[in-house]
Parts: sequence; structure tokens; C-alpha cells
Amino acid sequence: MKLGYGPAAAGLVSAALIAVAPVGAQAESSGRNLALSCYSCHGPAGKSPDSIPAIAGKSKAFIVQEMIGFRDGKRKSTVMQRIAKGYSDAEIRSLAGYLAGVK
Repeated sequence: MKLGYGPAAAGLVSAALIAVAPVGAQAESSGRNLALSCYSCHGPAGKSPDSIPAIAGKSKAFIVQEMIGFRDGKRKSTVMQRIAKGYSDAEIRSLAGYLAGVK
């Protein structure tokens, strides 16, 4: 009995379509995942009650500027300079976009 490629091909196409999320959704998911590491210092959902600044709801431009400043050594902070060095421009933009939307 020969089944052919029909069922297998249909299954592969379906799996590929399910795996591909819209670009906006991928960026939001990436930003959300990156933000998780921020919360240990900046508080739950970036809403710090302590002396460490809250980062939730800040403008995307502000967060990008601050992170690039830390990364490039133009803004001084022992901890944030080390952390920011691990982020690319695209990751910083994704992180900033997500945090700007957190209310």
C-alpha cells in the first residue's frame, strides 16, 4: 500500500505555519523574555518599590538611550554596565519596546 507524500507534506506545512508567529508577536515575546532578568533587581514587572529605579512604563526611547549609555560606558553603573554589555542593539530595542508597554 502506497500513501504517497500528501499526508506527510500537509503535516509539514501545517507545522511550519503554526511555528511561524507574526513578527510583532515574536518581538514582544523576545522583549518579555529579556525583561525577566531585569525583574530580580527592578522589582516584579519592573515596578521597583526600592531605591533601584522602576523601569516599567518608561518610554522606549528613554530605555534604549539608558541601556546603550550603560553598554558603551557613557553612563556609569558597575552593575548595569556589565549587564548591558550582553545586549545587542536589536535586543535593547526589543526589551525597551516591551517595558514601555508595561503599565
